[in-house]
Parts: sequence; structure tokens; C-alpha cells
Amino acid sequence: MFDTHTLVLAAKGVSHWDNSFDALIVRWDGDVVNIPTDGEAEWRTNSEEREVIVERTEETNGLKVTVAALVELNVKVRAIGEHENKVHNYQLPADDAFAHLETQFKFTGLTNLVEGVLGQTYRPDYVSPVKRGVAMPMMGGEDKYQTPSLYSPLCNQCRFKGKAGLSSI
Repeated sequence: MFDTHTLVLAAKGVSHWDNSFDALIVRWDGDVVNIPTDGEAEWRTNSEEREVIVERTEETNGLKVTVAALVELNVKVRAIGEHENKVHNYQLPADDAFAHLETQFKFTGLTNLVEGVLGQTYRPDYVSPVKRGVAMPMMGGEDKYQTPSLYSPLCNQCRFKGKAGLSSI
């Protein structure tokens, strides 16, 4: 969520993983966005606040998203393989495929007061409370960031005001 908009990047549920199937979902303010696979292979919008570009980096399951003056991110949908299943003890059924989003972020224009589950890690004085060396490290502090729904800006530490205001990440 940023400015007055919501951009959703998600992975479709699949019963059998196939690299030729595009499992990425992109939604802009609730509407599904189809990213072309030919030509420029991109979708863009120039809202009142800033330009947003979503471009394919691979024929399927790979995108680069640029939100002007805010963030650049690379997103890939990856199948959770046997190794990840064992390491993280997901206990996935043999007759189903699960996928996750692999993401890389590059933020621009963050303040030293950035907050959030991910955001706080960008503070210059940040010290991680995570216990290293465990199979699935947990940060804790969920009471600070628990929200009534996925797209709600309401939580104990939230600074984003959603459509009512013009705050950013």
C-alpha cells in the first residue's frame, strides 16, 4: 500500500508445478492486471502521485516492479521443493505443489523512522533480535503489527494511513 493505491503481487495456487505456467497474480487497486509476454512486456500507470511500472523479467513467474521514488523490487514465484520442505518442516502433501514469492527490495527515500515487519530492518540503528542458527528464526513482536485484514493500515505501530492520507511505506 502506498499513496492512495494498493498493489498486490501474489502466487496462484497450483496442484502441479510447471515452469511454463505463469503463477503470478498482479492486482492494482483490486483489479487484475495482465502483464503481456510479448513486445515491451510491461504494464505501467502514471497515477497522480507517481509512476508504477511492472515488467516481465522472465516469460513466466518473474517481474520487476518500480514504484517511482519509493521502491524497486524483483519478484519470482518459485516452487517449494523437497529440500525446503524438509528444512522448514512444512509437511507438504505429495499430491500438491506449493509456491512462494522470492523477493528482492531496493527502497528509495526511506526515513530513519521507517517501521514495519520488514521496514524496521532498514533503520540505521537496527539490531536484529533473531536468534541465529535456528531452522526457522522468528523475530517476535507480532502484537505491534497485527491487523484486522491483509490490506488494513490499522495496527499498533502503523504509520501508513491508507486512502484517507498520503503516507508511504
